[in-house]
Amino acid sequence: MTEMAQNDLIVFDVDGVLVDASRSYPRVVARSLLWAWIRVLGRIPDCDGFTYEHFAATKTHPAFNDDYDIAWAAINCAASADSPSLAESLPSPRAWRVLIGECRDGDIEGWVRNSFGERVSRAAVRRVCEEMYFGCDEYEAMGETPLYTTRRKGLWEEDVPLVSFQWGDLPLITAIYTGRPLSELALALKLIGWQDFPREMIITPDDGIMKPSPLGLSILCERAGASSPLFLGDAESDRQTLLAFGRGNFAAIGKFLSDEPRVYKTPEEALREKGLLE
Repeated sequence: MTEMAQNDLIVFDVDGVLVDASRSYPRVVARSLLWAWIRVLGRIPDCDGFTYEHFAATKTHPAFNDDYDIAWAAINCAASADSPSLAESLPSPRAWRVLIGECRDGDIEGWVRNSFGERVSRAAVRRVCEEMYFGCDEYEAMGETPLYTTRRKGLWEEDVPLVSFQWGDLPLITAIYTGRPLSELALALKLIGWQDFPREMIITPDDGIMKPSPLGLSILCERAGASSPLFLGDAESDRQTLLAFGRGNFAAIGKFLSDEPRVYKTPEEALREKGLLE
């Protein structure tokens, strides 16, 4: 039986699937940590401290789907150390992976506050991350006033498309389930030329639903009249979402899920192999 016969809906994650965000969100996290270290905590500006290896390690945990919560967790972890140096205060990537494993119930906020305290507020970290990602021009265009940064260009401009096809080229109904809010998703859709993607086939945190909840897949299947989605994702939260849903197939994209039997470099490679794209 072909993959097209097995599945009746294609669901895309965004970061690492539709767009390569490896030059934007990890830098947003690193720069927000340095901002909080200096401006909020008043400690010495030695270096970023948070590396891409820290970011990749975090993506193996199903609860850390929201990159801004990665920043918040990391800065409060570092702030709980006695050293004035950010580099010395952050655990190594391997130690960080073990540490976040203690967050077993998915309650990131409770785990951070119980483990480290909240020396830097979640609201402030999220705000500065947004400003760094959007840049002042885009942020002001949304009617917001930047509070922390003066950088005109946003790091979103470092994102790179991972698809060259249009969603309408696919033989099955298509959907998106992402941890990006709608405002940030709009930038990704603009980048890949999918501005006409139907809103009713998109699930974001604005809907009050976050991966790894299977509710997003349930809603999308109901709207599409489907029962067996093919979910293309790049992180543990994506894989756990499909497992919790209990039906369909998962296609791992990128480098984070190296333990998958088959990992694809791009969505196009996965869809072609499965007979869903010419």
